[in-house]
Amino acid sequence: MYKKTLPLLLIFAVSFSFGGCAYMSANGRREMAYHHYVAKQTKERRHAMARAQKAANRQLKQKMKSAMPSEPQITTSVESSQGSWSEAMAPPVTVSASGAIANQTDSEPAQP
Repeated sequence: MYKKTLPLLLIFAVSFSFGGCAYMSANGRREMAYHHYVAKQTKERRHAMARAQKAANRQLKQKMKSAMPSEPQITTSVESSQGSWSEAMAPPVTVSASGAIANQTDSEPAQP
């Protein structure tokens, strides 16, 4: 009997002598409970956000399916240009390929 109880007593004494085990002290149990609470709340918040997003996507799909596309509409308007800015335009210039090759030294384009 002595041979069986001595090892059990030693194991029991050694296990309680370590203060590092979180569940052995009141403060450790409180800290572990807090970590469990935080993990649980985070998980619930994530699930709630996922459910809300899923519901919003479902409603959006229903609205898109029920919406009928309207006929395309084109609107135009004409405005008068009184007093608006205008850009001074130079007269058009015609360039012929034969004149440009023959007179490569001329800086001005050939006029017809």
